[in-house]
Amino acid sequence: MIDYNERARLADYLQWRVPKRRITAAIRTGWTRDGRAFVLPEEVIGSEDVFFQAEQMHQDGTAERGGDFETWKTEVAARCVGNPVLGLSLCVALAGPLLAKVHRDSGGVHWVGDSSTGKTTALNVGCSVWGGDTFRRTWRATSNGLESAAAALNDTCLCLDEINEADPREIGSIIYALGNGTGKSRASRTGAARHVFRWRLTLLSTGERTLAAQMAEGGKQPKAGQLVRLLNLPAGRKHGAFDELHGFADGRALADHIKTQSGRHHGHAGPAFIAAMLKDGRDFGAALAVVEALEHFQAGNSQEARGASRFALYGLAGELAVEWGILPWPVGEGLKAAAEGFRLWKEARGGGSTEDRQILQAVADFVSKHGDARFSEKSADPLDQKQPVVMQRAGWWIDLEDAGRVFLFTAQGLHEATQGHDFNRALAALDAAGWIQGRDRNKEGKRSKKTAIGKRKLWLYWILPGDLDE
Repeated sequence: MIDYNERARLADYLQWRVPKRRITAAIRTGWTRDGRAFVLPEEVIGSEDVFFQAEQMHQDGTAERGGDFETWKTEVAARCVGNPVLGLSLCVALAGPLLAKVHRDSGGVHWVGDSSTGKTTALNVGCSVWGGDTFRRTWRATSNGLESAAAALNDTCLCLDEINEADPREIGSIIYALGNGTGKSRASRTGAARHVFRWRLTLLSTGERTLAAQMAEGGKQPKAGQLVRLLNLPAGRKHGAFDELHGFADGRALADHIKTQSGRHHGHAGPAFIAAMLKDGRDFGAALAVVEALEHFQAGNSQEARGASRFALYGLAGELAVEWGILPWPVGEGLKAAAEGFRLWKEARGGGSTEDRQILQAVADFVSKHGDARFSEKSADPLDQKQPVVMQRAGWWIDLEDAGRVFLFTAQGLHEATQGHDFNRALAALDAAGWIQGRDRNKEGKRSKKTAIGKRKLWLYWILPGDLDE
């Protein structure tokens, strides 16, 4: 018989009993706080005393196994040898669990190419590390939806297809959020703070447009921080996205084979990689430092260094997977794919910092758009009525022998041309690029020049736009 009047004694009993075994209820996937176990929706790797207790109903598209691991190795992973687009995608997907161990932020790779390139095959390969067809998501989602998906895939990989379906007005802030690993703070109906989504993962993305092109549709320009969180890479190779066909007739046949096999056999490599990490126990941060020091990943500036570190991490993930028997690749294949990715990225972005190139592009665009309307020849007679009237003057121009047309910007005109950038920062970028042609020799460090315009003497910036591809 149950005596409800004695229910307080039950609470006392539970409070004072010392259990022989303690069980941890994990409320999110990924590494536990002590790093001794890894939580997936269907299993916990590394500990029998941790159980997954989700805060919400099971979400589609999380990690799941299908088919046979050995068949995946021979029919999917082995086809990536000699194909850096596929190989790098595998490495990026495997690198998710390493982020916490090497103290790196979230970020990833965006494959850019035409619809027939085969970039979706690269995404399928990456997805197969953790799950099947449902593991692949699209960019056609709200920021809240992507935050929820990222949290559900903590410490693994988020695979997103077709960046052109993303809202061009929001994608910039989404990239920042995905890279920073923290969702928006929200309040409940009562005004209390809701739980904030948090995550740490790698990203694989595809699309026919770059991040910059998609943001431009919304009238926005990407910042350097966004471009190093999602690294734009061209997916086009010798045969679509492939260099080595492995005996198949063409790229389409190989792509169809990988799509079929990855749909049947998937979700084994990721958990196997985690189990090997737990068993290995090495200092992965020190291992990454060794890879970063290789000549393949040497950078010319701080932004390149951030990109180089990401590619080095992907190379490390690939080499560890080879060492542990997860990938049937020759030693060095992972590093080779990562080094090729770094080379392609540097080639696509050009030299120098992102902001410097944006400043130079802005000035070049301003001159191209307003060169005839808002500038006039320096030596022209201002009283000559045959000369066109210049409205909203931005400066003058002068043709120099062996140099070309130099634009003599007023301070206001150059401020307008470099709008959105710190003016001193813009001057430094123009100077470093060799675009400033004249300056006052008596003023050390001054980048403008006192110039005679009619009967007046004005401080003007002598700018000779150069080749942006150099």
